[in-house]
Amino acid sequence: MICGLISCEPYNASQKAIENKSNFSLSITTYNHAEQIFNGITTYDLKNDTLKIHRSFMFSNKDTMLFSKTIDNNSIEQIRIIRIDNLKDFYFNNCIMATSGNEYFISTTFDTVNKKIYLHHYYHKQIERLINEVNKNIPDNLKLNYLTSETKQDCK
Repeated sequence: MICGLISCEPYNASQKAIENKSNFSLSITTYNHAEQIFNGITTYDLKNDTLKIHRSFMFSNKDTMLFSKTIDNNSIEQIRIIRIDNLKDFYFNNCIMATSGNEYFISTTFDTVNKKIYLHHYYHKQIERLINEVNKNIPDNLKLNYLTSETKQDCK
């Protein structure tokens, strides 16, 4: 009986490794309305084990690759465990005009669940956690700038 339990242990360990290799991708696109013409739209894509950052500009069909890095499994797992599939699809800050502020488009695939979230200059603690984890893998000059909990957003 002990041999049976011991022989099952490698199977359980390998099964967990297979489960952790589930389908996961993350894309965060952001821009500021007032600065979009000069600074463009920046997209952070995490697929498999690679994080790529690219920027596009209005009136241009080309993207500029700014950064690419292979991410270690621990970093990917820290990003994956911040599940955003329970969030709403749309968050709008009524304190900021629709043509002002920062825009964030987040798309994620986790196993078979696809989730898209749009935030118009809106702070959400779970999104802040997600962005902070992504930023740990990015040089300072390319880090995602996100709002703070001090962001006024309760205007009616």
